[in-house]
Amino acid sequence: MSSQLAVQLLGYLCGLGGVAGIAAYIWVVLKRRRWLNSAGLLLTALGLMQLSLLIHQNLGMAGLIQAAMAVALLLTAVVVQIIAAVRARTPWDGVDRRGDGE
Repeated sequence: MSSQLAVQLLGYLCGLGGVAGIAAYIWVVLKRRRWLNSAGLLLTALGLMQLSLLIHQNLGMAGLIQAAMAVALLLTAVVVQIIAAVRARTPWDGVDRRGDGE
C-alpha cells in the first residue's frame, strides 16, 4: 500500500469517526439531556476531525505510523464512549442489590 493511499484512508477514517461521534453526541443531548456527561465524546470526535486535517501534511513513514496509532486509539475511544452514552440504563431506585459477601 502506498503512503499516499494510507494517508487518504487515515484521513477518511478520522473524518467518519468524528462525524459518528458528533452525531451520537447530538443524539444523546436531544434524547437524554445529558450534555455534560457525554462531553468527552464530543471532544474526542472534534480531536479526530482535527487530526484528519493534520494527517494530510507531509509526515513521512514514521509520522504516518504514529498518526495511525493515534487514529486507532481515538476511534476506540469514540466507539467506547458511544456505547456508554447510548446504552439504556434504568435509574437507581434506592435498593442495594449487591450480594451478601460485599
